[in-house]
Amino acid sequence: MSLELQGLVKNFPAQGGGAEVPVLDGLAATVERGRLVSLIGPSGCGKTTLLRIIAGLEQADQGRVLLEGGAITGPSAKVGMVFQQYALLPWRTCLGNVELGLEMAGQGAAMRRERARGYLDAFGLGEFAGRYPHQLSGGMQQRVAIARTLILGPQVVLMDEPFGSLDSQTRNALQEFLLQVWSGQGDTIVFVTHNVDEAVFLSDEVLVLSARPARVLERFSITEPRPRDRTSEASNAIRREILGVLSSQREM
Repeated sequence: MSLELQGLVKNFPAQGGGAEVPVLDGLAATVERGRLVSLIGPSGCGKTTLLRIIAGLEQADQGRVLLEGGAITGPSAKVGMVFQQYALLPWRTCLGNVELGLEMAGQGAAMRRERARGYLDAFGLGEFAGRYPHQLSGGMQQRVAIARTLILGPQVVLMDEPFGSLDSQTRNALQEFLLQVWSGQGDTIVFVTHNVDEAVFLSDEVLVLSARPARVLERFSITEPRPRDRTSEASNAIRREILGVLSSQREM
C-alpha cells in the first residue's frame, strides 16, 4: 500500500481584487507503506495545506491523492491527523478525549472505554484517565491527542508539527516515544516539521519542499539504523545537505 500524490495544484482565492495565491505547484510524491516521511520547507510554503488535502479536508484544484489506488475525496477513517495545538476538548477527561472517535463511530460505551483505557496505559497515562487537559503538561496532552488518533486504526497518520510548541527536552522525549509507538503499529506517517534535527532523527525519508508554490525539491533517504545518535557524523552529514537545500530557497 502506498500513498500517492499526483500533480497536486492548489491556489488560494483572490481577495480584494488581487491575484490568486499559488500554494502547490504540481506537487508529486509517493510514500510507501509503513514509512515515516517528513516534509520540511520554508515557512508558509504550503505544508499544512498539503496535509489537509491528503486528509480530505480540502480539495486540490488539480491532481489526485491515492491511497491503495483509490482516490481520497473527503475525510476518511483510513487517514488520521494529529495537530500542533492538541485540539483536546477541555470539558472531557483524558479518557473521554481518547474514546471520542469511537463514540462518534457508534461503538458501545463499555467497549470503547476499555479500549481507551488500554491506550492510556500503553501511553503511560493510565493514572491520569480522569484528569482534564488543563491538568496535564503539554507533552502529556500531545500523547492524549496521538492516542485519540491511533485508537481509530488509520492506515496513514498525518502529523502537523505536533511537537513544535514544546520545550526541547520534552520534544526529544516525545520523538522517542513516537518511534516506539510507530515501531509497534507499523502505520504510515507523514510528519510536517520546521526542525531539520527532528526530521533527520525520526524519518526514513525527508522531502524538502520549495518556497510557495510548493513542489518537491529533493528527497533524502536516511539509512542510519535506529536508535540513532543525534550527533553522529552520518546524521550531521545529511543535516548539512538538507540545510543547504533550504538555504538555497532563502536566497531566491
